[in-house]
Order: sequence, then structure tokens, then C-alpha cells
Amino acid sequence: MSSPLNVAILGSKGTTLDLIAGLHGAGAFPIAAVVSLNAESAKRNNVSFFAGQAIADYCGQARIPHYEARSYGLTDPADLAFFEKSAFDLLCVIGWERLVPEPVLRTLSKFACGMHGSAFGLPRGRGRSPMNWSIITGQTRFVTYLFRYTPGIDDGDIIGSRTFEINAHDTIETLHHKNRLAMQQLLTEHVPKIAAGKVSFAPQPAGEPSYYPKRTPEDGLIDWTAPTQVIHRLIRAVAPPYPGAFAYLDGKRIGIAAAQPFDAGLFPAAVAPGTIVDISVAGGTFVIKTSDGSLLVTEFDGVAADDLRPGVRLTGAAPGGPDFSTRYGKDIPRSQWEILRTADR
Repeated sequence: MSSPLNVAILGSKGTTLDLIAGLHGAGAFPIAAVVSLNAESAKRNNVSFFAGQAIADYCGQARIPHYEARSYGLTDPADLAFFEKSAFDLLCVIGWERLVPEPVLRTLSKFACGMHGSAFGLPRGRGRSPMNWSIITGQTRFVTYLFRYTPGIDDGDIIGSRTFEINAHDTIETLHHKNRLAMQQLLTEHVPKIAAGKVSFAPQPAGEPSYYPKRTPEDGLIDWTAPTQVIHRLIRAVAPPYPGAFAYLDGKRIGIAAAQPFDAGLFPAAVAPGTIVDISVAGGTFVIKTSDGSLLVTEFDGVAADDLRPGVRLTGAAPGGPDFSTRYGKDIPRSQWEILRTADR
């Protein structure tokens, strides 16, 4: 019988907490330690769904050793010293949107592994925020992989995979939930194989890789001239616990957490996109005109429904939205820009 692995979990988000709780509660395998991030670094790096304190609290209750990293890139000398001293066999990563540096990888007797995927399957869709981008571009499935980390960008060998649907009700929160379940299943299946030396690795499929660019909280600014479905997908893709979609009313930020396509015939086509065309004080909702219909906004902040008036216009992003091409470095050629392959439709 193989000896147990010295397994650490690296992550700082709500998905990290759920993975730890799921693995620990099921007794899948012993967790030697959890590494999360300090709150100051999380704020400085705009970490969405940050759950550092909740992770620390859970580890305390479950008697799992916990370490709070000083730097998101794990480049602080104290962080490297922690990994060198701990001598982990395996590092499992979820909810940590940075590459694991080579000096940390070298401290592991086995390797580090984590999840990445896209609607098309690797090597297409490497890079940042693939699940957000999949909702934004109207995809209907997501192929996620457990893969071995290298110093490169999502280019390691594949250990296993799962495919899940993206349905019309999904938000970024529910997709992260699905991805976390996939990782929990894959780790439960493959960690015993790793411990027994029986794990197998498959190279990523042949083909030119493509990459998604970084997204920022400011990218949630709504372009009201876009089609209704495009706006709706953006709202779902950046919904809480992410910073959310938003617009402005007289310079005041109005956050829009949830909405749904409403109707294309009740309001005159000549009404400018972004104009509020109806308010339900009783329901605490409002309807806003789009270029080809309207949206019913059901969850929002920054203003109360009874403070709004029909005819008021919310301002948003310039037509076309942000120029994401500026976020690709010179080392990624234009042919590998995924945003050119999956433009909004």
C-alpha cells in the first residue's frame, strides 16, 4: 500500500474554501496544509470572491495547518522559505490567479496541479478568466482539465478532464461551483494514483494555442448600444461575487447584479438605449431600453427604485466597449488572440 502524500491546497477564494470543505468532509485524502493570501494583497490585486478569513477559520476548526502568503506571486522570501521547509509532495491549486513560480515548483517532490479549461478545450482558451469569457461570448459548454503546472501559461500535461454545460441561467458564480465540483471529483480520483505512482499524463492536443486577455472591474461598464443578449451575458459573467456590471446616473455608479431580457415590442424603437422606460416601485425593479429590446433589472444598488423616473438615461461604455487587444503582450501573436475568434454574436 502506498504511503500518504503530503498534499497542500493553494487558493484564496470561496471556491478554495468549498474544495477544502468537500475534500475534508468526504475524507478523500489528508490535507497537510492550506496556503491562502493576506487581505492586503488580495485588495491590491482585486481578487474577486476573496475568502481568506473564512478559509483560515475553517482550517482552525478542522485542525488543518494554515499559512497566509505574503505575496500573490509567491515571490516573497518568506513564502519560498515556507514551501522549502514544508517539503510538500503535491500542491493542488484552485482560486489562485497567478502562475506558481519555478522556485516554488522545485520544492515539491511530485508536482503542482490545478484546473484550467475553455469552451473549446485546450490548448485553445489559455490565459485569463476563461469562464467569464465563455459566458460573455455565448458558449454552451466548458471543458475543464486537471493538469500539471509548469512555469508557462496553462501549458502543462493533462491528468484528467470533465465537461459541464453553460446554460441560460448560469452566472460566473454557478460556473465556479461546477468547476470546483469537477476538481473535487478529479482529485478524489487521481490523488491515490499519484500516491501509488500510477498516474498518467497526456500532452495537450495538437494545434495552435489561443489566449484570453485580462479582465478588470472597469470592464463591467455596460454598453447600452449592444444587443440585449450581449448585455445580459455580460451581467451574468461578472455577477457577484465578482465586482458586477454597472452604469452611471448623473455620475453616480449604479451596480446591476441581475437582469433578464424583457420585451422587444412594448417600447418605441426610437427611445435611446440606456433609457429607463418603466419602474415597479412595488417590485423594486425597473426596465431599461436596449438597442433591440429591453432588460428587466431585478437586482441593483446605488439607488432605490422609487428614486428613479421614466425617461432618465443611464450612461455606460462607449460603443464596442474596452479595447482588449491592448492587454496582450508582444510575446502573444495576433493569431493567438482568442477574442478575435469568439467575438460577441
